[in-house]
Amino acid sequence: MRKMLMMAFGFMSARFPATIVACSMLAYASLTSAAAGNSKSKHQAESGPPPVARIEVGPLGYTAPSRFYLVGRFASASLDFIDREHLLFTFRESGLMQRVPEASRDDDDQAICALVLDIASGKVVQKAKWRMHDRQRYLWAIGRGEFLVRQRNSLYLTDRRLELHPYMQFDTRLQSIAVAPDHQLITLESEKHDPSVEDSDTDQNSQVPLSSKDVKRPSTQILIVRIPDQAPIARSETRHVVELPLVQNGFLELLEGDHPDKWVVRNRPFTGSGNNVVEVTSACNPEITTLSNTVGLAIGCTGGSSDHMVTAFSTTGTVLWRDRWQPRYIWPTFEFAENGTRFAYGSLELNHTIGTMDPFGEDDVVAQMVGVFDTETGKLEMVKTASPILSAGHNYALSEDGERFAILREGAIEVYDLPPAPTGPVIAKSSPK
Repeated sequence: MRKMLMMAFGFMSARFPATIVACSMLAYASLTSAAAGNSKSKHQAESGPPPVARIEVGPLGYTAPSRFYLVGRFASASLDFIDREHLLFTFRESGLMQRVPEASRDDDDQAICALVLDIASGKVVQKAKWRMHDRQRYLWAIGRGEFLVRQRNSLYLTDRRLELHPYMQFDTRLQSIAVAPDHQLITLESEKHDPSVEDSDTDQNSQVPLSSKDVKRPSTQILIVRIPDQAPIARSETRHVVELPLVQNGFLELLEGDHPDKWVVRNRPFTGSGNNVVEVTSACNPEITTLSNTVGLAIGCTGGSSDHMVTAFSTTGTVLWRDRWQPRYIWPTFEFAENGTRFAYGSLELNHTIGTMDPFGEDDVVAQMVGVFDTETGKLEMVKTASPILSAGHNYALSEDGERFAILREGAIEVYDLPPAPTGPVIAKSSPK
């Protein structure tokens, strides 16, 4: 098992170096084009029914962060469904904070206000305050009305009561946390140091630089845990953080095909042999993500164009739908219905097309678009603009059944009812634009 995972993760780390972060920013869709062609008005681009509830956030104590948070990608808010009738809304409280004895010199503390909201009345039914020691993401929904809260390198479990109960403790820095769309598995990546080697490239006695082969760099430990019973099911180690597209009892692996611009997506279960799922065409390394425990999404490049070809496929090998997406949208985020029927996709819209290495600032960001899609058909059910624009954390949410959508916009949390998601047979669809 360890050998299989090491081989798989080693390949992924080789194919997805740190610079791929810049590429992945470009590999996502234009929601406005999907909703209304090349509309220049956000009101023309938005679609969907009116909200069934609207909760003003000013009276709750929420204030919008400065636009400095955009480029810094600091987490300052989160929005999640607890159940169909209740939301968990958390946000940073401004003001001075008292130092604590256990403070580290690297801490960048912030106070997070956590509120359980009744959707129908808009009332606060539970409230708590958490102290965070950095500005990175701090909360993840794990299903059944439960959430993981991160404080430094410790994870805590909470629910509608907002009490923090120890879940897992790491001795080194937590680098990445990713929850599978169906909330059954979680990937936890933490830094690993060799205690026998200093972090410096120089021998402190001789002051002679060591050769690169003599210096052992920190590596990343990967732990995959089954969420309902906290059971570890796989471990591995890689050179740096990787994004692992989790599916039911395994993950999706990207391999080179037999011909140029051909790529094979392979299903790699944690036990047993794998199988090839689908072949995709792309002029660059496609980005692979999972939309449910049986549906994956491949986002690749077209030759001679900055647009991106998108292919949704089932783990049984059926192509579900295809689309062509524009590159003017960066830093994608996803939220998933636990039952796999729908997913929400958000991205920041820039005022110009951006290249892989092109710089940009907060003044170049004009909007944050969020769309809700049917997973198996690709149908766009709704498009809304979120405000304030947040580049980290998450300011929108889907209910477990995919039939309710919530978003922070224009001074309130708006909640929308969506029609029942399609449950009929899967039909392959192609709709390039």
